[in-house]
Amino acid sequence: MAKLKKMVSAVGSMKDLGSARAEFDDSSRILPDAEIYPPEDIRPEATDARTLLLRVTTPDGQQSRASQGDTFAVIHIPASSDFAAVLAINPSTQIESGQTFAALADEGGWPVVVAIAEEFLGIRVDHVAELDVSALGNVVDELGILPVYSRTAFSSGQTEFVEGTNNLDSSTTGVFTTADPVDDAGQTRTRNQRAALRALIHALKSGGLAKDPNKGATVLSHFASGIHHDAALTTLELGKIANSLRQLQADDIAVVTVPTTSRRADDDTVVIDFDSEAMPALKDALAGTDLPDFFRYLVSLGY
Repeated sequence: MAKLKKMVSAVGSMKDLGSARAEFDDSSRILPDAEIYPPEDIRPEATDARTLLLRVTTPDGQQSRASQGDTFAVIHIPASSDFAAVLAINPSTQIESGQTFAALADEGGWPVVVAIAEEFLGIRVDHVAELDVSALGNVVDELGILPVYSRTAFSSGQTEFVEGTNNLDSSTTGVFTTADPVDDAGQTRTRNQRAALRALIHALKSGGLAKDPNKGATVLSHFASGIHHDAALTTLELGKIANSLRQLQADDIAVVTVPTTSRRADDDTVVIDFDSEAMPALKDALAGTDLPDFFRYLVSLGY
């Protein structure tokens, strides 16, 4: 009887996983390449590395500008698959002519977002994924709480966070990653987004999803319920990326913020620029063989 129950449970798990895969791969979830990528002649050459540009979107009306509170992160796995770098980008970073990353994203959409990432990081974006923050919250609840560190105590609406470790769930993940705790043009918010991404990756790695098909199917279903992605990012390709991350040790995955500098403008507002000294070295590391050493160094500096 026990064996029969186990077999029935396994069959049910496979059905659930099949349903989740079908939802993820459904044509309604696919963003056409023509609406994602910039012209081919301005893009870096394709390599055997895998690079995913993730955007976690905030509900309309939560921010004064649509992209300002969104999470933008580049997940890069080199061809050697012996390391992974996750880079959180501050949307308030100025790109050109006084326009910020967020403003350009609002105006030009995915092709501009991809073009900026590829130009400043020097690597080709292979996949894009746009995930609704509410779907992310459901994933968090399935995995359990996410312990994240905040450098400062702050409140947003009715939600309060302490200086130190905070435990996020579906109701607080979006608040923690979109609020501006300090008037610093999103620097603290981007660090909070980095902390949430770091905790999420750890939870996905240590959550036993490969050993628990029911849990794995539920997590994939939550992702699928709020995601849009490029056509090449099938569940098969997603599985390859996830497997690469799962096989790495914790210190072989570096989650950092893209290096920036801040300054005060004449009107006393804070202006954020990509760090002109650090960015060339970061770009070289992503394209070369010293990626692990460089990104471990960034982690040690608090990026």
